[in-house]
Amino acid sequence: MKTVGLRSIALYILLFAFLGGIGWLVVNLFIHGSQWAAQPYNDHIYVDGSLGDIEDRDGIVLAHTENGQRTYSESETTRRALLHTVGDTKGFISTSIQYTLQDKLTGYNPIFGLNRTVFSDLGSTVKLTLDSNACTAAYNAMEGHNGGAIFYNYKNGNILCKVSAPSYDPLNVPENIDSDPAYKGAYLDNTLSGSFTPGSIFKLVTSFAAMEKWPDTWTGLTYSCAESEDIGGSNITCLGYHGDQDMQAALGNSCNLYFAKLANDIGAADLQKSAGKLGFNKPLDFSSIEIAESECNLSGANSNQLGWAGVGQYTVLVNPYQMMTVMGAVANGGSYVQPRLTEDGGLFGGLGSSGGISLMSQAQANNLKTMMRSTVSGYYGDWLFPDGLNVCAKTGTGEVGETREPNCWMVGFCDSDSYPIAFAVLVEESNNSLGAAGGVVSAVLSELIS
Repeated sequence: MKTVGLRSIALYILLFAFLGGIGWLVVNLFIHGSQWAAQPYNDHIYVDGSLGDIEDRDGIVLAHTENGQRTYSESETTRRALLHTVGDTKGFISTSIQYTLQDKLTGYNPIFGLNRTVFSDLGSTVKLTLDSNACTAAYNAMEGHNGGAIFYNYKNGNILCKVSAPSYDPLNVPENIDSDPAYKGAYLDNTLSGSFTPGSIFKLVTSFAAMEKWPDTWTGLTYSCAESEDIGGSNITCLGYHGDQDMQAALGNSCNLYFAKLANDIGAADLQKSAGKLGFNKPLDFSSIEIAESECNLSGANSNQLGWAGVGQYTVLVNPYQMMTVMGAVANGGSYVQPRLTEDGGLFGGLGSSGGISLMSQAQANNLKTMMRSTVSGYYGDWLFPDGLNVCAKTGTGEVGETREPNCWMVGFCDSDSYPIAFAVLVEESNNSLGAAGGVVSAVLSELIS
């Protein structure tokens, strides 16, 4: 009898293991079935033309299946500019449309798989919100540098331009792509999956933290800049001798000493807390994609380190997508609309909540907007941008080591009802933020308003 009982137990264990395996398979079929079905070895989805088109907002075809082959734009520059958004046939770009929306493009569903049914051809084309010409303009304006550029309509959430470099031609993938240092990071979308030393664009975050700590008196905060000063046992340096100045002047001058002293008066805990309200130190999601975190971890920082953190150095890192949403909030009265990349409203972000995602008060947003507008009109010059856009912006130069040129940034928005565009642009290893990142912004805005 004991033998029969043990056999029964063993059979029950095998039965539960079998049922568990079936359950695991069914769950993963629903979750990952489209990815399994769209692997390159399933040639028939390309041969019979069942992989749908990808179009930009004007109906320009960016990817298409023809004669059993996946083809892309006729322009090599456009193919490179849109690689990280459209994707490649091999599935190396895991944040791309061709990877994340495989079920949509193939007509796959978990019941019928890839078998052709009346439902297979419904909506197999994916229409994007972006302008492919603006993306090409951004890629050209980066002039061979690595980096990322992302622009969106802060009123409706439509992403208008999204470019990452290094890139490659998906129709002619280099044979040495995995060994050539020039292609290091080519599979990574810097706008979504990268974080970088921000430099002076972080002074906007330090300014916001001051508004949080002293809501009624922050405008009266003045500090003196004598170009270099010992703070915490080591010098913090500035690019000029600015004397006594308030926050608006310091932002225009991009004064390191002002914001280093301000950061120390705010304190590490409060500066980190305010950064957290803007999306630092927390994961942001873009549809199914987890955005790389922007980081502001100041625990244990001494006064010198805190001073450098206040100007966007030390261990501070910024993700372009996250910084774009902050700019959208400043432009939009304190709340940003969730970005989206597809026009059907149900994919890649959707339409966002009608009230937006609140990051700051309307008064704080208006204060930052005023200072950023003054920075452009009084320091950079409106000549850099197309006429009438009322651009509000801040540049940044993130030092990344003595052997490399810095990260050059520009973040901002157009204070315009006709062109409500927010942006974040990073150009790596350059030495002129206004010329490099500002040049990308100017090129893209010129294309978007044409």
